[in-house]
Amino acid sequence: MFALLFTRHSKSSFMPDSSVFPGGVCEATDGSSAWLTHFQCNDITAAKLKEFCQGLQIAPLNPQDQSLNSALSLRLTALRETFEEMGILLCRDQKTWTSTEGYAQFNEQFDRKHWQQVVHNDASKFLTLCEELEVLPDLWSLHEWSAWRTPSTFKTRFQTAFYLTALKDQPNVLTEPKEVQDYAWRSPLDYLQRALRKELWLPPPQFYELSRCLNFQSLEKLRQFAQQRESKGYVLTHPVMYQCTDGMVHLLPGDDMYPDNPDASADKIDTGMSTEEFRTLAKKNLHRSEQRNHHKMQLLINFNPPDGQVNPIDPRTL
Repeated sequence: MFALLFTRHSKSSFMPDSSVFPGGVCEATDGSSAWLTHFQCNDITAAKLKEFCQGLQIAPLNPQDQSLNSALSLRLTALRETFEEMGILLCRDQKTWTSTEGYAQFNEQFDRKHWQQVVHNDASKFLTLCEELEVLPDLWSLHEWSAWRTPSTFKTRFQTAFYLTALKDQPNVLTEPKEVQDYAWRSPLDYLQRALRKELWLPPPQFYELSRCLNFQSLEKLRQFAQQRESKGYVLTHPVMYQCTDGMVHLLPGDDMYPDNPDASADKIDTGMSTEEFRTLAKKNLHRSEQRNHHKMQLLINFNPPDGQVNPIDPRTL
């Protein structure tokens, strides 16, 4: 089982030189009702989209402005950004629209380099590409996995939805040189061990989610779990940063010490204690990341998440 991550360019404005999952910022065009027209022209009616969203308890359209709801638009963002950054177009055609296999489909039979640049320069052209190829973005293969918010100590902040998708075959990657320094297909354990050896840098969300993947012995088991769990939604993971004498602690939801307002402080909160001393203040529930530096990280959680997720496994125990 391999995961695709890429290394951000050293000149990136956010998290330069970090190894991350493909993805990016939602554009207004990702929520355009023009997408609904494209789906309807290919026999995917509003009723079918509503049925797709029912398991997620979200309607396909926002009634006020008729833009696509986030259940659809955020998936379109993820698919568009994956194509922009990695040249991978996850989509379905007439032969695979009704597929229940559960694995994503992809198309490489077009001038990917040309269209990658076109879409990179104008996000609205992603719809044009799908129209010309007579394909639909493969919304059905993306499963809601988690959501993270950047801590309040950062000037640039995002709220990010993570989706999981599985592929039977490995597509050919075509990287966008302005955003992508390099990329790799590696097992979750390989990524984590390399991070611990300081060979690459995994930001906290990537380290956490890859550690969750260590619970699964095969891609099929991971895919099935993701598909079955997503109807339970997710708990927004919003780290709150505490400075200890020997490192940094990111408190996560459910920890006894997690504040009522995670945005209360724009600065790291000084504890005046070691990470171990600060840990003892939690009477029962622990959910935190203890970090000595970018590469030395320990995840602690001693309860079952309310959204049915699995807990991360410490890669050093494997």
